[in-house]
Amino acid sequence: MKCPTQTSMMWDMKSYRHLTTAERELIFLYHGQGKSTRRIGTLLGRSSRSIGRELERNSRFDGLANKNVYSPSRAERLSIQRRIDSKVTKLEADPALLSFVVKKLGLGWSPEQIAGRLKLKASESAVSHETVYQFIYAKQNKTTRLWEFLRRGHKRRQVKGYRKASSYKHLEIPGRIFIEERPQEADQRRSFGHFETDDMEGLRNEREAVSATVDRKTTYLLLDRLESQEATVKARALTSRLTRFPFSWVKTITFDNGRENRHHLEVAESLKCKTYFCHPYHSWEKGTVENTIGLVRGFLPKKTSLKDVTQSELNTIAYVLNSRPRKKLNYYTPQEAVYNEIKIGSLQV
Repeated sequence: MKCPTQTSMMWDMKSYRHLTTAERELIFLYHGQGKSTRRIGTLLGRSSRSIGRELERNSRFDGLANKNVYSPSRAERLSIQRRIDSKVTKLEADPALLSFVVKKLGLGWSPEQIAGRLKLKASESAVSHETVYQFIYAKQNKTTRLWEFLRRGHKRRQVKGYRKASSYKHLEIPGRIFIEERPQEADQRRSFGHFETDDMEGLRNEREAVSATVDRKTTYLLLDRLESQEATVKARALTSRLTRFPFSWVKTITFDNGRENRHHLEVAESLKCKTYFCHPYHSWEKGTVENTIGLVRGFLPKKTSLKDVTQSELNTIAYVLNSRPRKKLNYYTPQEAVYNEIKIGSLQV
């Protein structure tokens, strides 16, 4: 049998309701009139302990008045913040869900990709990307350093900004056609087979590079190791890689104005496709490959030597990225998107 005190405490917990703004205004008024906590409690239909706790937790010392001063607006604000801080998030309440989120962060998935995939495949466990971000940056989770798994790896949440456009020396490239001539089918991402390509450089004065080629619609990524940044090497890598697709699938390729793209006409002839170019200093015109290279940089950061990076390692990076859900694909993966486009099952390219 429970003792009366314990029973009373349990009843108080079950029936407890937070103080309202109006009650806090009255506490301020009555306390200023010099009424005791017992008297204020009687007037408000509250226990004296609740009134005492409210005054103690939400008053601050005023040096001029040389006493603790209670402010109802400040008390309301502090109360709301305490309730927010004390809430157990859905992630913390579900170990299996938390394990899934942490595992996918470790694989390089973004919070948006994680949230979108959960909504797509397990709606009962869905959480918003904001919930994932808040969990990563919560004070109590600081020691886990989960922010290191994010694409940018910032220790503190950053305001979204814009990258400066990269610049390069203007080159005369024979047979170059600018991007405004590109078919609307490519511009509007209507079908598979419209590719963008660019090179990733390693250390300064290093010959080696990585060619990144991405389909505009599915964001399917192909990575190739280049022994040098010569135009012949780039053209050979593109031709070798894309001839693994039937010719009818490769419709267009969009380049920038780098010297490594001077042999685009040979590529077009070999693949029976059309080639187009961004305007000088307008690298964002091929934003699909630019953004995808940003993802690859999560594995091969800038100022990383590419001398010892193997084609096998690049294939693994491409596989990981092609297996990540993308927001623009309604959280399907690029691999799944290609399958849906051409219905041939798993690609081996």
